[in-house]
Amino acid sequence: MQQQRLKFNIPVSYEYGNWIRHSGVENGCSRIALWLIQGGVLWLNSDGMAGKTHFLHALKQEHPHVGLVIADGAEEPSVRLVEGWLKQLEPFACWMVDLPAGPTSRTCGLALFHLIERAREMNRSLLISWRCGDDELAPAELSSRMRMMEQAMMLPPSSDQEMKRIIYSVAEELQWDVKESVVSLMLSRLPRTIADQVDALKQLDSAALEERRRITQAWAKEKLNLDRAKESAG
Repeated sequence: MQQQRLKFNIPVSYEYGNWIRHSGVENGCSRIALWLIQGGVLWLNSDGMAGKTHFLHALKQEHPHVGLVIADGAEEPSVRLVEGWLKQLEPFACWMVDLPAGPTSRTCGLALFHLIERAREMNRSLLISWRCGDDELAPAELSSRMRMMEQAMMLPPSSDQEMKRIIYSVAEELQWDVKESVVSLMLSRLPRTIADQVDALKQLDSAALEERRRITQAWAKEKLNLDRAKESAG
């Protein structure tokens, strides 16, 4: 029986058991495991959405000596930003910083540069999670530091089975049992990226909640405009 989503806001869950470890992230996870033991400075990057934020929250829950700061892009002076980050991180031996994907503001970039310097002075391990291309690194002070770092990459799932596991996990967090036919439809007709698949799931979930109905293959095809997309592609 298909389960409908309950009508209340579901808090975001970052439990390790809900994070899908697949072949594309295996090398990155192994390198982070070494970082937790050996320390040093590490840049965690990815090819598209990879669940890095979820993974870092899960690491923090599992390892009490690890601190995590979410750099949300707030427009504050760089000095104030780095002071706030240090206040959160100083009690911990290992520091992690999670930045939004893409170029960051100059103030945030300068704050990150100063945090790297403070980590070095205080002999703290530092992991920077940031999906950012080499040509997007700025300002120059930060760019030079980032290019010197070892980089660990998280890649997309390599098979449909792995992508299905991610889709089912996200659907479970949204509290509904997605049908196999709907998942197959999404994988065959939408771009095979985590970002596109998760966005489609959330669109369907929101529409189903608004219309108070169950999600079927035919209804999902209509809501995601897949017939129109197929005609345009043809």
